Amino acid sequence: MRRHDTWRIRTTAAGLIATGVLGVVSACGGGSGERSDDAAATPAASESSSSTAAATAAASPIASAALDAAITLTAPTQDAAVGRSFVVRGSGVAFEGTLLWKLSDGAGVEAVSGFASAGATEKQPFQFTVEAPQAGTYTLTVYRESADDGSPTDVVTRRLTVR
Repeated sequence: MRRHDTWRIRTTAAGLIATGVLGVVSACGGGSGERSDDAAATPAASESSSSTAAATAAASPIASAALDAAITLTAPTQDAAVGRSFVVRGSGVAFEGTLLWKLSDGAGVEAVSGFASAGATEKQPFQFTVEAPQAGTYTLTVYRESADDGSPTDVVTRRLTVR
């Protein structure tokens, strides 16, 4: 993620926290010991924060991505048997819409790698084809790079048997 995207996520999270805190204060009647009409109309803090979080997530793709997994794989499934050429499907969001992937053998040595295009600001579907060098047991890893230090983040793995 870009630095300003991280800032937006933090700002959104701070807003959600502040909204939850304000909900608690108004639900308690502002500490005066008497319930005001506003306090009686205010839902409990847990209702207020969860509905506000849902509304904010629906309005903001960045907040939605923060509340949901950044990368989801739909195929292949864990421990699937696949051919030497197989299709990977899923949805994701990453910096500039670029997800990275690698196929590693049983010893953890990278056999092949590449990238896929996904969403840059919200999760979008992606699909790519992997050509395994030979039959065997492999680990498919799909991830995005951290904008801070380039390290893999939001890593999703699948153990596969290539026939």
